[in-house]
Amino acid sequence: MKNFARLAALAVIATAAATPAVAADGDPKAKASVKVTKPLTLAAEQDLNFGEVILVGDTTIKIDTSGNVDCGDPVNATCNDTGAQEARYRVTGSNNQQVTITTPASTLGRVGGGGSVAFRPVVDTATITLPNSGATGMTFNVGGEIDLFDDTPGGDYEGDIEVTVQY
Repeated sequence: MKNFARLAALAVIATAAATPAVAADGDPKAKASVKVTKPLTLAAEQDLNFGEVILVGDTTIKIDTSGNVDCGDPVNATCNDTGAQEARYRVTGSNNQQVTITTPASTLGRVGGGGSVAFRPVVDTATITLPNSGATGMTFNVGGEIDLFDDTPGGDYEGDIEVTVQY
């Protein structure tokens, strides 16, 4: 019986030695990746100026994104567009990323108080794609519209153009 037990033990050892160990190889290998996006920066490079308006009655004054002024009703207003210009902004961020531009309406206040004018900004496009590396961002222009009425007080009006850019 001792011989049988020894033979059985030797058979187990021989079987274990003859069987190769099973190991899992990580093939195919998993990949690790990350996309790094740079934050957007926005800088105003040029202010918007409608020029000077001689107002007789109600009209809507417009300036396009190229700086061209439309004085509206020629009977109610005369525009001197000397010095008129569109606003210009520069946006920088990650290469080839699409950027959405929003420009909500705001108000131009009369310098010294006593009046305000509603201002509606206008952009040519609501989205732009940032250029490849080596470029220093991209510029876009903002025009706008203002409604003037016969009872709008004379004077200089100014306010901020609210522009937001986001990926």
